[in-house]
Amino acid sequence: MLARAVTRTGPTKLPTGRWLRGALAAVLLLAGAGCVGPAPVGPGSRAEVTVATWNIAWFGDGRNDEVLTGNRRDGRHLRGPEDIARLRGVVSQLVGLGVEAVGLQEIENLAAARRLFPESEWRVFLSGRDTDPAWAQRTAIAVRRAAGWAVERHPDLIEWSPRGRDRYGVDLTLSRGAERVRLLTLHLRSGCNAEPLRSDKPQCGFLRMQFAVLKGWLHDRLAEGVPVIVAGDWNRLLSRPGEEALRFSPVPPLVLPSPGSSPGCWDGVFEHHVDHIVGFAVPGTRAIGERFEEIRYRAPRSLRDRLSDHCPLLATVAFE
Repeated sequence: MLARAVTRTGPTKLPTGRWLRGALAAVLLLAGAGCVGPAPVGPGSRAEVTVATWNIAWFGDGRNDEVLTGNRRDGRHLRGPEDIARLRGVVSQLVGLGVEAVGLQEIENLAAARRLFPESEWRVFLSGRDTDPAWAQRTAIAVRRAAGWAVERHPDLIEWSPRGRDRYGVDLTLSRGAERVRLLTLHLRSGCNAEPLRSDKPQCGFLRMQFAVLKGWLHDRLAEGVPVIVAGDWNRLLSRPGEEALRFSPVPPLVLPSPGSSPGCWDGVFEHHVDHIVGFAVPGTRAIGERFEEIRYRAPRSLRDRLSDHCPLLATVAFE
């Protein structure tokens, strides 16, 4: 039913000579804020997590699917039992590949998420966002219970949705023994995936604002001494060589899939990825891509609208 594309990646390091300045800056930021909390991740410590991201394309709870705007295409999006079985097969494969947390996009509600991620096996953290039923796209993170992570939920990242109409980010801290990782899933504004960010196009201006919000959020998180993974639908071609949007990052990011990669999803119909798993290491440490895989549907292209136009991506990211 499914096929995998596997990529091995190498470490991403801070440039030599910036180690001391970066570490000192983080310490000063912590001291200035008067923060007291868990010990930060630093040289000699390690955290590792296997995460996935999956935009399931207007995935509803099965009761009101016909209401969702994305399902109003002559019934092509209205999923039958066989389609749900295929999607559950994807989740089973993710479990078999050791995925511990899944960032989800375009989920109608908690009942929709539970169709694929049963409560007995997964903790599901669904975003807020009040919107009319026809546009009920939310983000979520499903954390596998067997992975052993303690989960602290933080308020949704909503600053990039000034009118409350744009998709919020779900923000968690995962802790397991000495390991701590901040995990954010997002679904940014569409319509400016390839144009220059400085374009006068309204969608590009809005996306610029969202990247500015993310930059500030990352700066604060890394100052707390905890590495970050952001997994989701960025609606931007971050794997495009020389992608300007990466300038938002306060530290050199680990971008997966690697720059220059092309998606194989639906027989390579797309030229570039818009879904990404990106690691941000605390200054003085590094992010390492231990593994990256794209899960491809083995199904005729005619089923694309009933499954999803996005294929799940997974990665194992380590920080040390």
